[in-house]
Amino acid sequence: MISPFFHALSVRDRQWGRVAIMLGTAPVAGVLISFPVMIALFALGGGEPEGPRLQRSALFVLQTALGLGSLAAGVVLTAWLIFGRPVATWVTAAPRFRKSLLVLGAAATLPAVGLLMAIDALAFGATPQLPILDAVGLDLKLGYVCAVVVGLLVAAAAEEVVFRGYILQQTAAFTRNVWVIVGLNGVLFALFHLEFDPSALAARALAGAAFAWAALRLGGLEFAIGAHLATNLMLALFQAPMLPDDPAASGGLDEVLGEVALAAYTVAIVEILYRRRRDRAEAISSPA
Repeated sequence: MISPFFHALSVRDRQWGRVAIMLGTAPVAGVLISFPVMIALFALGGGEPEGPRLQRSALFVLQTALGLGSLAAGVVLTAWLIFGRPVATWVTAAPRFRKSLLVLGAAATLPAVGLLMAIDALAFGATPQLPILDAVGLDLKLGYVCAVVVGLLVAAAAEEVVFRGYILQQTAAFTRNVWVIVGLNGVLFALFHLEFDPSALAARALAGAAFAWAALRLGGLEFAIGAHLATNLMLALFQAPMLPDDPAASGGLDEVLGEVALAAYTVAIVEILYRRRRDRAEAISSPA
């Protein structure tokens, strides 16, 4: 399968010297870009903030988004300089960013994650903390919702650009075996989170592989960004607030089964969208 997302690849992407320079300089670029980000983090109260957990979580999410955003900026700007391609080619193969696909990814994923959370609570005895129902003022709740929507959107876009943008395409420069491309992407995505519980690794690898499949089939990151955002948003609003002192993930069989179901659902939605777009293109190109 040759995805339109790989059409921008050139001989430069297959030169090991350029890849080595990319691996050595991208972290440096990320550090340089992070200087103003560090100032922003300090301005946001970069120490150990006090106050209600929703306030602390909102601040932590925004800090994390700024950090991941600077990392992604370092990666794509370095890739732009080394490989001589427009930055947009690591985001979408379409002429412009397709916001409708992002919305579709989020809209399709929100109810699916909600259903899985309900099943987890009823069948496996999970006890969600329901942060959105915390006994705090409406202004703090609204501020929390706005902060996590913006912060998680930036964080999801940053992770997708790095993993399903640069890393996915760099892998495809050396192999067109779709299972290698998708599987390696999922594994690297899981390892990046530095939580090595086997079930947590498996769950994140499945999520990463599903997002990689979406990028391949739909020719861009838009759907994956929306789905990624929706997954994290449901967790932040209804499962538990994201905080810096959260324990390392230690899921179980229920988490893996849930991620298998969500990954299969994501792939199914992507295939429906892919076939509809293909049929529409064939209908337009067919003679009257």
